[in-house]
Order: sequence, then structure tokens, then C-alpha cells
Amino acid sequence: MTNRLSWTLSLTLVGSCASTALGQGVPIVNWVLNPTNGVQLFTVTFRPASAQAGVRYPAIVFVPGGVGTTTAFSDAIMQAQADLGFVTVKFDPDGRGQSTNGGTYTFEDFGGSLQQDGLHAVLKYVAARSDVDANNLHVQSRSFGVTMSAGAIARYPHTPQVKSLVEWEGPADRTDTGTMTGHDLADNVWWFEHEPINFLHQFRGDFIAVQSLVDHVQPDHLHTIKLNNRAVMQSSGGTGRARFARVNGATGAGSNAANQPFTGTMLNSTLPETTSLEPFLRTIMQEMAARPARGAIADVNQNGTVNGEDLAAVLAAWGTTNADSDLNDDDIVNGADLGMLLAGWTGQGTGPGPWNNDIGVFRVAAGGTPVRVHTFARAGVSTLVRLASGELVAAFQWFPEGNPASFDRIALSRSLDDGVTWSTPSTPAITGLAGDDRAPFDPTLVALADGRIRMYFTMNKFSVGTPRIGSAISIDGVQFALEAGDRFEVTGQMVIDCAVAQLGSTWQLIAPIQNADGTAFRATSSDGLNFVRQADLAGPATNRWLGAMIQIPKGLRFYGSSNAGVWSARTTNGSSWTLDTVPVGVAGADPGVAALPDGSLVVTATVPGG
Repeated sequence: MTNRLSWTLSLTLVGSCASTALGQGVPIVNWVLNPTNGVQLFTVTFRPASAQAGVRYPAIVFVPGGVGTTTAFSDAIMQAQADLGFVTVKFDPDGRGQSTNGGTYTFEDFGGSLQQDGLHAVLKYVAARSDVDANNLHVQSRSFGVTMSAGAIARYPHTPQVKSLVEWEGPADRTDTGTMTGHDLADNVWWFEHEPINFLHQFRGDFIAVQSLVDHVQPDHLHTIKLNNRAVMQSSGGTGRARFARVNGATGAGSNAANQPFTGTMLNSTLPETTSLEPFLRTIMQEMAARPARGAIADVNQNGTVNGEDLAAVLAAWGTTNADSDLNDDDIVNGADLGMLLAGWTGQGTGPGPWNNDIGVFRVAAGGTPVRVHTFARAGVSTLVRLASGELVAAFQWFPEGNPASFDRIALSRSLDDGVTWSTPSTPAITGLAGDDRAPFDPTLVALADGRIRMYFTMNKFSVGTPRIGSAISIDGVQFALEAGDRFEVTGQMVIDCAVAQLGSTWQLIAPIQNADGTAFRATSSDGLNFVRQADLAGPATNRWLGAMIQIPKGLRFYGSSNAGVWSARTTNGSSWTLDTVPVGVAGADPGVAALPDGSLVVTATVPGG
């Protein structure tokens, strides 16, 4: 066993292949938390210069070679790909570039589990963007970057589901990278997570290996042959499960047949040295984006339907770490995965249920008649918040057809024109949930003074426990991090559907008492996190404390539900309330409310579907 040349050479080679952008856009800088090591990862996102509001685009996450950073990919490279109809993202892996927590984290993991977890966090962020089609998500890696890429998509095959991995002249195992890492070749434990060959056979998406006649490091093509054969499905003579695998393009110079194993150390067909790499890769990415979507996450056997066969597979793997049946990628097959499978069951959402409702968005002028300006189909339990910028953010429980990953999940949408038009709903990433936690539901959004958004929601476990209120925090309204502990719970009683607002220096929380219309739990907090139960609220039995609270001059106003539509009441202290005599006029339930500067309201409410 011999070491080979360093794979860090890929950095200068890749950087030298820049091409002119087809319409330079404005890069978007964002920071993504790797929850494993607490490192904030520096990311830069590029959108098509002609991007349209509300349109979702295929997305590519670019992984640098060697121990590289975002500098491996020029802005011109990123924008040229974006202008072909993609959202493109580059990032500094943990310990590199600007992803060092201000210089305090400089550990280099050489593409191991820590950096794989970081790439996974970036992929979750990208998939949750409102301008990204999460079913058309791709990874493109250069050289040594395949180590990080293969590990991340194999260890986390579902959250999110990567459609294709396109890699350029990447190493296969320790015989290729021993010199670069300087690590003892006999340390099998360390090497297991640092060799792509140990992960690639688990990938069920599309795999493309790109290889030139003269490799940028190696004297032969053995590394590419190994990776291809590892990915090719077993029925075609390989050892993997990729639904599609190929070296280079489908036609032209350097092309090869799909799903074909190779022998020897040299490929018969490779890219000529005169091939311009970046345009070739852009062509490959267009091909991958146009290929059919992968099967639903809950379709364990990937036969096109979620049914009893998939249920049997999950039950057979119960209590194990089986990656196929571990649908939420938390390293254990349990009730959480069963819940995802049942939510994705083929034909789900077709009978009676909350998916038969819509959310109507209404503009209500002071003293005027509500005007319905928008509809969120197959949704309910809405909340609204108006940010300091004037942007409106809505959150609700969503039941989309044909999208089991988002079925019965919290979704977010945004409006920049006071509620008239809205972005396509998307499910946010919520990190920090335990394996036995059900997906949070029934959201309430509040804007904090420091610009962050807190989402309160109902939490429960699949195994034991009573529903209670939890929360998560976000700096961008896309990725939320669970806040430790419970915000509010009542022993032996369900606490769901809360409303939260700040009155002076005190936070007020109200949640309807189940099976006791007209009554509600009330709790207060000095920090918005630790709530203490106060005397319960009571009112007319026809009025349910199911709705929203907003700040008004010298107090709060609550908007609730009744058979006659939305009602409202006001308070100056949170404990005593005065019913308003002027009706809101919105014929719906469980409202979300935001006040506009001109005194009008934007109201969301659950209404009959259709």
C-alpha cells in the first residue's frame, strides 16, 4: 500500500477554470450553525439574475477540494451556473476560511464526520430556502471534497434528500490521501469516516464522476473506477445502489455508458485535456436537474409508492440504525420514523381532515369590510408577525399534496407588499429535536427586539408525555434552533395553540383550555422563556381563546375564534379583558393578525377549503 500525491493541488486547478458570468447577481451571505461542534459556517448564495419571486429553483452546494474554502469557486463560476436557472451555494467548511468562530475553532477534520455534519447543516439550510426546490438538490464536489460529500449524503440520506452527487477526480480511499492527511494508515477507526469508498455504495441518487485523460494528481484512473463501481447498482455488476451512475457525459468525447462497471486502472474514455471544465460541469448539472425526481423519503424500498411494504421495512428495522428506515436521520428507527411514514402513505390527505381547510388572508381597513387577498391551500392554525423591515412572515400547519416530507409540518411564507402576494410555502429546518420528539406543530411567531424571530409551538413525544409549549429561535426565519426546556406546561393537561405577546417588560402567554370553551391558561415571563402559570382566564362560552395577540397603545388585543367569526378583546394588564363591540368581520377561525402602519390589519384565518 503506497501513499500518493497530495490532493490539495485541486485548489489551484479549480480556481483557474473560472469563466465569465452570464449576468452577475448580488451574492447573499449567511451563517449556518453546525450543531455538532457549534461552528457558524460562512455561506454565500447566488441566484439567477432573472430570478422571479415565488419561483423555486434547483440548487447546488459546491464542496471545495483539498482543505479549501469558498475561494476555490470564483463568484463568476457560481453566477454562471446560477444564471442557468439554479440557486448555487459555496461555503467554508468547519475550521477553514471564515468558519472559525472568530479564530477560536481551527481544527481540520479532513472531510470527516464533523465536516460532514457541517455540510449536512448547509444542505438543510439550502433545502429550506423559499427559492429552492428541495426535491432538486445537488452536491458538486472537487477532488478531496468527495470525502466530505459522500459521508454527508450517506449518513443523512433523507434530511434533505440529495438528488445527485457530481464529483471531479476525487480520491477513493486512504491509498490516495494518506500523504495529504499525514494520518497513520493502520488507524482503521479514523480512516473509516475519511474514505468515500465506505459511504458511496449507500447513495440512492444519481452519481457522476468526471475524469480527464491526465488526472490532476494521480498517475492513473483507479480512484475514479473504484468510486464508479462502488456506486453502480448491484444488478448492473457494481456494489452500490445508485439509481444512475456514469463517468463523464452521455455523448461526445469522453462519454461512457451509464451503470457500467470498469476494470483495470485506466479508463478507455476520458475527457480530452482540451475540455473546458466549468462549461462541461454546467452541462452535467443541467442534465441532473432535468432528471426525474427521486422517490418520496417515506418510500423505503423506492418502488414509487408508500405502503405496507415500507411499513414492514421500518418495523423490521425498529430499534436499529438502519439508514433506509431512519427517515429523520437521527440514528435510530423508532416512532418518529413511523410517524413520517404514515404521513407519507400513498393517498394520505384524501379523506376528511385538516387538509380540507385553507387559510384565507384578509386585508381589514379600520372600520371596513374584510377583503380576501390570498389563500394558502390545505393549511390551518396560522400566525403572523410583522418585522421591523415591514416584511410579513406567516407560519401555519401545512398539508400539501404529493409532498410527504412537508405533510402536517409547520410551513413559512413571506410577503413584501403587506399581505397581497406571498412566497411559496416552505418547511423550516428546526435543529435540536430529540429522536422521540414529534414534529412541532401549531406555531406562533414573535419578533424580538434584537431582530431574531422566536417560534413558539406545541411539542409532544411519540412515546409518553402530554403536549406542552416549546420554542425555537432564528436569525433568518429559515433555520430555527430548538431552545432547551419547556416554555409552559400543565401537569396532566394538554397545552396547545398558544398566543404570545409582550406587554411592557412582561411576556404574556394564553392557551385555550381544552373541552372548556371560554376559558384559557394564562402564564407570564420576564424573558419569554420561563413562563409561570397565573389565574386562568374566563369569558363567554361562545368565545374560544384560540387565536393571536398583538401590541396596541397601552396594552394588548387578543383576536379569538367563535362560531360567528373572529372576536377581539383588549387589556392593559393581561389579567382582565374588555370585549370590543365592533366585530372584526372575518368569517374564519384561529386567526393570525398583524397591524399595518396605516391602522389596517392583515388577518389570516382557517376557512373551508375549495
